[in-house]
Amino acid sequence: MKRWMRRFQRTSCKASEESQNEYYENISAGLGVFQVVLYLSLFAFVVLSFFRNTNLITYQNFYYFFKDLGASAESVDTVAADTVSYPTSDEQSFTLYRKGLAVAGNRSVTVFTATGRQTISKSVTYKSPIAIGSGKYLLVYELGGTQYSLYNSYTQIYAGKSDFPIFGATISEEGMYALLSRSEDYTSVVSLYISHFSLLNRYNKNGYVMDLALNEKGTQLAILTSEVQNGLFQTVLSLHEPKSADVGVSVSIGNSVALSCAYTASGGVSLLCGDRYCYVTQKGELREEYFFDGEEISCMELASDGAVLCLRSDAISEKKHFIVFDKNGKMVYNESAEMHVTSVCREENSVFFMTRRGVTRLNLRDGSISEHLCHTENIRILAINEDEVLLCSPQKASYVFFN
Repeated sequence: MKRWMRRFQRTSCKASEESQNEYYENISAGLGVFQVVLYLSLFAFVVLSFFRNTNLITYQNFYYFFKDLGASAESVDTVAADTVSYPTSDEQSFTLYRKGLAVAGNRSVTVFTATGRQTISKSVTYKSPIAIGSGKYLLVYELGGTQYSLYNSYTQIYAGKSDFPIFGATISEEGMYALLSRSEDYTSVVSLYISHFSLLNRYNKNGYVMDLALNEKGTQLAILTSEVQNGLFQTVLSLHEPKSADVGVSVSIGNSVALSCAYTASGGVSLLCGDRYCYVTQKGELREEYFFDGEEISCMELASDGAVLCLRSDAISEKKHFIVFDKNGKMVYNESAEMHVTSVCREENSVFFMTRRGVTRLNLRDGSISEHLCHTENIRILAINEDEVLLCSPQKASYVFFN
Protein backbone atom coordinates (compact mmCIF):
# COMPACT_ATOMS: atom_id res chain seq x y z
CA MET A 1 0.00 0.00 0.00
CA LYS A 2 2.77 2.46 0.89
CA ARG A 3 4.63 1.56 -2.31
CA TRP A 4 1.50 2.33 -4.35
CA MET A 5 1.03 5.71 -2.60
CA ARG A 6 4.65 6.73 -3.31
CA ARG A 7 4.18 5.76 -6.94
CA PHE A 8 0.96 7.85 -7.12
CA GLN A 9 2.72 10.88 -5.60
CA ARG A 10 5.60 10.63 -8.11
CA THR A 11 3.12 10.38 -10.99
CA SER A 12 1.10 13.40 -9.73
CA CYS A 13 4.16 15.60 -9.38
CA LYS A 14 5.35 14.62 -12.85
CA ALA A 15 1.94 15.44 -14.36
CA SER A 16 1.89 18.79 -12.55
CA GLU A 17 5.33 19.68 -13.92
CA GLU A 18 4.27 18.66 -17.45
CA SER A 19 1.07 20.79 -17.23
CA GLN A 20 3.15 23.96 -16.72
CA ASN A 21 3.97 25.75 -19.97
CA GLU A 22 6.46 28.61 -20.20
CA TYR A 23 4.76 30.15 -23.28
CA TYR A 24 1.39 30.58 -21.56
CA GLU A 25 3.08 31.80 -18.37
CA ASN A 26 4.73 34.62 -20.37
CA ILE A 27 1.38 35.55 -21.96
CA SER A 28 -0.30 35.62 -18.55
CA ALA A 29 2.42 37.86 -17.14
CA GLY A 30 2.17 40.22 -20.13
CA LEU A 31 -1.60 40.51 -19.77
CA GLY A 32 -1.16 41.27 -16.10
CA VAL A 33 1.20 44.15 -16.91
CA PHE A 34 -1.21 45.40 -19.62
CA GLN A 35 -4.06 45.38 -17.09
CA VAL A 36 -2.05 47.52 -14.69
CA VAL A 37 -1.22 49.96 -17.52
CA LEU A 38 -4.92 50.24 -18.40
CA TYR A 39 -5.86 51.00 -14.80
CA LEU A 40 -3.14 53.67 -14.57
CA SER A 41 -4.27 55.21 -17.89
CA LEU A 42 -7.87 55.34 -16.70
CA PHE A 43 -6.79 56.98 -13.44
CA ALA A 44 -4.70 59.56 -15.32
CA PHE A 45 -7.60 60.29 -17.71
CA VAL A 46 -10.02 60.86 -14.82
CA VAL A 47 -7.56 63.14 -12.99
CA LEU A 48 -6.79 65.14 -16.16
CA SER A 49 -10.47 65.52 -17.04
CA PHE A 50 -11.22 66.65 -13.51
CA PHE A 51 -8.63 69.45 -13.55
CA ARG A 52 -9.51 70.59 -17.09
CA ASN A 53 -13.25 70.81 -16.34
CA THR A 54 -13.42 71.94 -12.74
CA ASN A 55 -15.97 74.60 -13.71
CA LEU A 56 -18.39 71.88 -14.87
CA ILE A 57 -18.11 69.71 -11.78
CA THR A 58 -20.76 71.13 -9.48
CA TYR A 59 -23.48 69.69 -7.31
CA GLN A 60 -26.14 71.15 -9.61
CA ASN A 61 -24.61 69.55 -12.72
CA PHE A 62 -24.46 66.15 -11.03
CA TYR A 63 -28.04 66.54 -9.86
CA TYR A 64 -29.35 67.37 -13.32
CA PHE A 65 -27.18 64.70 -14.94
CA PHE A 66 -28.71 61.88 -12.91
CA LYS A 67 -32.24 63.26 -13.30
CA ASP A 68 -31.76 63.60 -17.06
CA LEU A 69 -30.30 60.09 -17.22
CA GLY A 70 -33.42 58.68 -15.59
CA ALA A 71 -35.72 60.56 -17.94
CA SER A 72 -33.84 59.47 -21.06
CA ALA A 73 -34.17 55.83 -20.00
CA GLU A 74 -37.90 56.15 -19.47
CA SER A 75 -39.77 54.33 -22.23
CA VAL A 76 -42.88 52.18 -22.33
CA ASP A 77 -44.77 50.22 -24.96
CA THR A 78 -47.99 52.09 -24.21
CA VAL A 79 -48.28 55.65 -22.99
CA ALA A 80 -49.89 56.34 -19.66
CA ALA A 81 -52.53 58.66 -21.13
CA ASP A 82 -54.30 59.16 -24.46
CA THR A 83 -53.65 62.91 -24.42
CA VAL A 84 -51.31 65.48 -22.90
CA SER A 85 -52.23 69.13 -22.33
CA TYR A 86 -50.07 72.25 -22.48
CA PRO A 87 -50.51 76.07 -22.50
CA THR A 88 -51.91 77.56 -25.69
CA SER A 89 -50.00 80.24 -27.61
CA ASP A 90 -50.41 82.36 -30.70
CA GLU A 91 -47.33 80.68 -32.17
CA GLN A 92 -46.38 77.07 -31.39
CA SER A 93 -43.75 74.61 -32.55
CA PHE A 94 -43.92 70.85 -31.87
CA THR A 95 -41.16 68.27 -32.02
CA LEU A 96 -40.34 64.83 -30.65
CA TYR A 97 -37.64 64.70 -27.98
CA ARG A 98 -36.44 61.35 -26.57
CA LYS A 99 -39.69 59.73 -27.74
CA GLY A 100 -41.65 62.34 -25.80
CA LEU A 101 -43.17 65.64 -26.89
CA ALA A 102 -41.71 69.15 -26.70
CA VAL A 103 -43.93 72.20 -27.23
CA ALA A 104 -42.41 75.66 -27.71
CA GLY A 105 -44.80 78.61 -27.42
CA ASN A 106 -44.53 82.38 -27.18
CA ARG A 107 -44.49 82.30 -23.40
CA SER A 108 -43.36 78.80 -22.38
CA VAL A 109 -41.48 75.64 -23.30
CA THR A 110 -43.13 72.40 -22.16
CA VAL A 111 -41.56 68.93 -22.33
CA PHE A 112 -43.22 65.55 -21.77
CA THR A 113 -41.51 62.17 -21.40
CA ALA A 114 -42.36 59.04 -23.40
CA THR A 115 -44.99 58.17 -20.79
CA GLY A 116 -46.73 61.54 -21.09
CA ARG A 117 -45.31 62.90 -17.82
CA GLN A 118 -44.51 66.62 -17.85
CA THR A 119 -40.95 67.40 -16.77
CA ILE A 120 -40.36 70.99 -17.96
CA SER A 121 -42.50 74.12 -18.00
CA LYS A 122 -40.10 77.00 -18.59
CA SER A 123 -41.24 80.59 -19.13
CA VAL A 124 -39.79 82.27 -22.23
CA THR A 125 -40.58 85.24 -24.46
CA TYR A 126 -40.20 84.21 -28.10
CA LYS A 127 -42.21 85.84 -30.90
CA SER A 128 -41.85 82.91 -33.35
CA PRO A 129 -40.46 79.87 -31.48
CA ILE A 130 -38.99 76.89 -33.35
CA ALA A 131 -38.18 73.63 -31.52
CA ILE A 132 -35.73 70.98 -32.74
CA GLY A 133 -35.45 67.73 -30.78
CA SER A 134 -32.35 65.54 -30.72
CA GLY A 135 -30.69 62.83 -28.68
CA LYS A 136 -28.85 64.94 -26.12
CA TYR A 137 -30.53 68.35 -26.22
CA LEU A 138 -33.71 70.12 -27.20
CA LEU A 139 -32.96 73.35 -29.08
CA VAL A 140 -35.49 76.21 -29.14
CA TYR A 141 -34.80 79.44 -31.00
CA GLU A 142 -36.66 82.60 -31.95
CA LEU A 143 -37.12 82.72 -35.72
CA GLY A 144 -36.14 86.22 -36.84
CA GLY A 145 -34.93 87.04 -33.33
CA THR A 146 -31.65 86.61 -31.49
CA GLN A 147 -32.62 84.38 -28.55
CA TYR A 148 -32.12 80.62 -28.26
CA SER A 149 -31.97 78.05 -25.47
CA LEU A 150 -31.12 74.38 -24.91
CA TYR A 151 -32.78 71.87 -22.59
CA ASN A 152 -32.31 68.35 -21.35
CA SER A 153 -35.19 66.25 -20.06
CA TYR A 154 -35.56 68.24 -16.82
CA THR A 155 -34.36 71.81 -17.18
CA GLN A 156 -33.04 74.62 -19.31
CA ILE A 157 -29.27 74.17 -19.36
CA TYR A 158 -28.23 77.10 -21.53
CA ALA A 159 -29.64 80.38 -22.86
CA GLY A 160 -27.76 82.21 -25.59
CA LYS A 161 -28.06 85.22 -27.84
CA SER A 162 -26.76 85.76 -31.36
CA ASP A 163 -25.42 89.01 -32.79
CA PHE A 164 -27.85 88.91 -35.72
CA PRO A 165 -31.35 87.43 -36.25
CA ILE A 166 -31.53 83.61 -36.45
CA PHE A 167 -33.13 82.19 -39.60
CA GLY A 168 -32.45 78.48 -39.07
CA ALA A 169 -30.71 75.92 -36.88
CA THR A 170 -29.77 72.26 -36.62
CA ILE A 171 -28.50 69.98 -33.86
CA SER A 172 -26.81 66.57 -33.80
CA GLU A 173 -27.55 63.60 -31.57
CA GLU A 174 -24.35 64.32 -29.62
CA GLY A 175 -25.34 67.91 -28.84
CA MET A 176 -23.33 69.90 -31.39
CA TYR A 177 -25.50 72.61 -32.94
CA ALA A 178 -25.37 75.28 -35.66
CA LEU A 179 -27.22 78.57 -36.07
CA LEU A 180 -27.93 80.34 -39.35
CA SER A 181 -27.83 84.14 -39.33
CA ARG A 182 -26.10 86.91 -41.29
CA SER A 183 -23.49 89.60 -40.70
CA GLU A 184 -22.55 93.04 -41.97
CA ASP A 185 -20.19 91.52 -44.55
CA TYR A 186 -21.95 88.27 -45.59
CA THR A 187 -25.44 87.35 -46.73
CA SER A 188 -25.41 84.16 -44.64
CA VAL A 189 -23.32 83.03 -41.68
CA VAL A 190 -23.41 79.57 -40.11
CA SER A 191 -22.06 79.46 -36.53
CA LEU A 192 -21.16 75.99 -35.25
CA TYR A 193 -21.04 75.24 -31.51
CA ILE A 194 -19.83 72.20 -29.59
CA SER A 195 -22.02 70.47 -27.01
CA HIS A 196 -20.53 72.68 -24.25
CA PHE A 197 -21.93 75.78 -26.05
CA SER A 198 -18.56 77.17 -27.20
CA LEU A 199 -18.09 78.44 -30.76
CA LEU A 200 -16.15 75.88 -32.82
CA ASN A 201 -16.26 77.27 -36.34
CA ARG A 202 -17.95 79.86 -38.53
CA TYR A 203 -18.83 79.55 -42.22
CA ASN A 204 -19.41 82.73 -44.24
CA LYS A 205 -21.50 82.48 -47.43
CA ASN A 206 -22.19 85.14 -50.04
CA GLY A 207 -25.28 83.24 -51.20
CA TYR A 208 -28.53 82.53 -49.40
CA VAL A 209 -28.27 79.51 -47.10
CA MET A 210 -31.67 77.82 -47.40
CA ASP A 211 -31.05 74.95 -44.97
CA LEU A 212 -28.37 73.20 -42.95
CA ALA A 213 -27.98 69.83 -41.26
CA LEU A 214 -25.59 67.95 -38.96
CA ASN A 215 -25.13 64.20 -39.13
CA GLU A 216 -25.90 62.07 -36.09
CA LYS A 217 -22.42 62.18 -34.51
CA GLY A 218 -21.69 65.78 -35.48
CA THR A 219 -18.76 64.81 -37.72
CA GLN A 220 -20.13 66.51 -40.84
CA LEU A 221 -22.11 69.68 -41.51
CA ALA A 222 -24.17 70.14 -44.69
CA ILE A 223 -24.98 73.67 -45.92
CA LEU A 224 -27.46 74.14 -48.77
CA THR A 225 -26.97 77.46 -50.56
CA SER A 226 -28.65 79.25 -53.47
CA GLU A 227 -27.20 82.28 -55.21
CA VAL A 228 -28.14 84.22 -58.32
CA GLN A 229 -25.80 83.91 -61.30
CA ASN A 230 -26.68 85.40 -64.69
CA GLY A 231 -30.27 85.84 -63.61
CA LEU A 232 -30.69 82.19 -62.51
CA PHE A 233 -30.51 80.51 -59.12
CA GLN A 234 -27.53 78.18 -58.68
CA THR A 235 -27.75 75.64 -55.87
CA VAL A 236 -24.68 74.24 -54.11
CA LEU A 237 -24.44 71.70 -51.29
CA SER A 238 -21.24 72.07 -49.26
CA LEU A 239 -20.05 69.41 -46.81
CA HIS A 240 -17.72 70.43 -43.98
CA GLU A 241 -15.82 68.60 -41.24
CA PRO A 242 -16.46 70.70 -38.11
CA LYS A 243 -12.98 70.34 -36.62
CA SER A 244 -11.15 70.89 -39.91
CA ALA A 245 -10.01 74.20 -41.40
CA ASP A 246 -10.49 72.89 -44.95
CA VAL A 247 -13.15 74.48 -47.16
CA GLY A 248 -14.93 71.14 -47.50
CA VAL A 249 -16.54 69.47 -50.51
CA SER A 250 -18.97 71.36 -52.77
CA VAL A 251 -21.58 69.69 -54.97
CA SER A 252 -23.26 71.75 -57.69
CA ILE A 253 -26.94 70.89 -58.11
CA GLY A 254 -27.57 73.20 -61.09
CA ASN A 255 -30.15 75.81 -61.99
CA SER A 256 -32.65 75.29 -59.22
CA VAL A 257 -33.93 76.90 -56.05
CA ALA A 258 -32.81 75.05 -52.91
CA LEU A 259 -35.45 74.19 -50.32
CA SER A 260 -34.32 71.70 -47.70
CA CYS A 261 -31.70 69.08 -46.77
CA ALA A 262 -31.30 66.34 -44.16
CA TYR A 263 -28.94 63.50 -43.31
CA THR A 264 -30.26 59.95 -43.66
CA ALA A 265 -29.41 56.87 -41.62
CA SER A 266 -26.95 55.79 -44.34
CA GLY A 267 -24.80 58.88 -43.71
CA GLY A 268 -25.64 60.66 -46.96
CA VAL A 269 -27.71 63.80 -47.55
CA SER A 270 -31.12 63.95 -49.16
CA LEU A 271 -31.96 67.38 -50.51
CA LEU A 272 -34.92 69.01 -52.15
CA CYS A 273 -35.02 71.75 -54.76
CA GLY A 274 -37.94 73.35 -56.52
CA ASP A 275 -37.70 70.97 -59.48
CA ARG A 276 -35.91 67.86 -58.20
CA TYR A 277 -34.93 65.51 -55.40
CA CYS A 278 -31.26 64.54 -54.97
CA TYR A 279 -29.19 62.21 -52.84
CA VAL A 280 -25.52 63.00 -52.15
CA THR A 281 -23.12 60.65 -50.37
CA GLN A 282 -21.07 61.82 -47.41
CA LYS A 283 -18.05 62.02 -49.76
CA GLY A 284 -19.85 64.50 -52.01
CA GLU A 285 -20.96 62.19 -54.83
CA LEU A 286 -24.30 63.02 -56.46
CA ARG A 287 -25.72 59.49 -56.46
CA GLU A 288 -29.45 59.97 -57.24
CA GLU A 289 -31.44 62.69 -58.98
CA TYR A 290 -35.19 62.72 -59.70
CA PHE A 291 -36.85 65.57 -61.65
CA PHE A 292 -40.49 66.52 -61.03
CA ASP A 293 -41.28 67.18 -64.73
CA GLY A 294 -43.53 70.17 -64.22
CA GLU A 295 -45.15 68.98 -60.97
CA GLU A 296 -44.87 71.10 -57.86
CA ILE A 297 -44.44 70.14 -54.21
CA SER A 298 -47.62 70.06 -52.15
CA CYS A 299 -45.97 68.79 -48.95
CA MET A 300 -42.89 66.77 -48.05
CA GLU A 301 -40.62 65.44 -45.30
CA LEU A 302 -36.93 64.60 -45.33
CA ALA A 303 -36.41 62.02 -42.57
CA SER A 304 -33.62 59.77 -41.36
CA ASP A 305 -35.26 56.75 -43.00
CA GLY A 306 -35.76 58.57 -46.31
CA ALA A 307 -37.81 61.22 -48.07
CA VAL A 308 -41.58 61.46 -48.66
CA LEU A 309 -42.91 63.74 -51.41
CA CYS A 310 -46.45 64.68 -52.27
CA LEU A 311 -46.57 66.33 -55.72
CA ARG A 312 -49.39 67.93 -57.69
CA SER A 313 -49.77 68.99 -61.31
CA ASP A 314 -51.72 72.15 -60.44
CA ALA A 315 -53.19 73.93 -57.42
CA ILE A 316 -56.80 72.90 -58.18
CA SER A 317 -56.60 69.17 -58.82
CA GLU A 318 -57.15 66.73 -55.94
CA LYS A 319 -54.93 64.15 -57.65
CA LYS A 320 -51.60 63.76 -55.88
CA HIS A 321 -48.42 61.98 -56.86
CA PHE A 322 -46.78 60.20 -53.90
CA ILE A 323 -43.10 59.25 -54.05
CA VAL A 324 -41.05 57.66 -51.26
CA PHE A 325 -37.25 57.31 -51.24
CA ASP A 326 -35.23 55.13 -48.89
CA LYS A 327 -32.17 56.13 -46.85
CA ASN A 328 -29.92 55.57 -49.89
CA GLY A 329 -31.99 57.79 -52.17
CA LYS A 330 -33.60 54.85 -54.02
CA MET A 331 -37.27 55.17 -54.99
CA VAL A 332 -39.37 52.58 -53.14
CA TYR A 333 -42.90 53.87 -53.82
CA ASN A 334 -44.42 55.76 -56.74
CA GLU A 335 -48.22 56.01 -56.95
CA SER A 336 -50.97 58.57 -57.61
CA ALA A 337 -54.31 58.96 -55.84
CA GLU A 338 -57.23 61.37 -55.38
CA MET A 339 -56.51 62.69 -51.90
CA HIS A 340 -56.42 66.07 -50.19
CA VAL A 341 -53.17 65.82 -48.22
CA THR A 342 -52.07 68.65 -45.93
CA SER A 343 -48.91 67.12 -44.39
CA VAL A 344 -46.84 63.94 -44.35
CA CYS A 345 -44.39 62.24 -41.98
CA ARG A 346 -42.45 59.00 -41.92
CA GLU A 347 -41.05 56.56 -39.38
CA GLU A 348 -39.18 53.48 -40.61
CA ASN A 349 -41.53 51.56 -42.96
CA SER A 350 -44.67 53.62 -42.29
CA VAL A 351 -45.71 56.81 -44.07
CA PHE A 352 -48.52 58.89 -42.54
CA PHE A 353 -50.67 61.33 -44.53
CA MET A 354 -52.82 64.01 -42.91
CA THR A 355 -56.06 64.51 -44.86
CA ARG A 356 -59.40 66.22 -44.33
CA ARG A 357 -60.86 62.93 -43.11
CA GLY A 358 -58.14 61.93 -40.69
CA VAL A 359 -54.77 60.14 -40.81
CA THR A 360 -53.89 57.54 -43.46
CA ARG A 361 -51.00 55.13 -43.02
CA LEU A 362 -49.10 53.53 -45.88
CA ASN A 363 -47.22 50.35 -44.95
CA LEU A 364 -44.17 50.21 -47.22
CA ARG A 365 -43.58 46.53 -46.48
CA ASP A 366 -46.74 45.28 -48.19
CA GLY A 367 -48.29 48.43 -49.65
CA SER A 368 -51.36 48.19 -47.41
CA ILE A 369 -53.29 51.33 -46.42
CA SER A 370 -55.24 51.98 -43.22
CA GLU A 371 -57.14 55.05 -42.06
CA HIS A 372 -58.01 56.67 -38.75
CA LEU A 373 -60.92 59.12 -38.98
CA CYS A 374 -60.51 62.24 -36.82
CA HIS A 375 -60.56 66.02 -36.76
CA THR A 376 -57.46 67.40 -38.54
CA GLU A 377 -58.02 71.14 -38.88
CA ASN A 378 -55.13 73.12 -37.37
CA ILE A 379 -53.38 69.88 -36.34
CA ARG A 380 -49.69 69.00 -36.56
CA ILE A 381 -48.77 65.31 -36.98
CA LEU A 382 -45.63 63.68 -35.52
CA ALA A 383 -44.66 60.03 -36.09
CA ILE A 384 -43.41 58.30 -32.93
CA ASN A 385 -42.91 54.85 -34.46
CA GLU A 386 -44.36 52.66 -37.23
CA ASP A 387 -47.68 52.23 -35.41
CA GLU A 388 -48.11 55.43 -33.41
CA VAL A 389 -48.49 59.13 -34.16
CA LEU A 390 -49.15 62.28 -32.17
CA LEU A 391 -51.79 64.76 -33.33
CA CYS A 392 -50.93 68.15 -31.84
CA SER A 393 -53.58 70.86 -31.52
CA PRO A 394 -53.04 74.28 -29.89
CA GLN A 395 -54.34 72.90 -26.54
CA LYS A 396 -53.38 69.22 -26.39
CA ALA A 397 -51.75 66.29 -28.17
CA SER A 398 -53.57 63.00 -28.79
CA TYR A 399 -51.99 59.60 -29.38
CA VAL A 400 -53.29 57.56 -32.33
CA PHE A 401 -52.40 53.89 -32.68
CA PHE A 402 -52.43 51.78 -35.85
CA ASN A 403 -52.44 48.04 -35.19
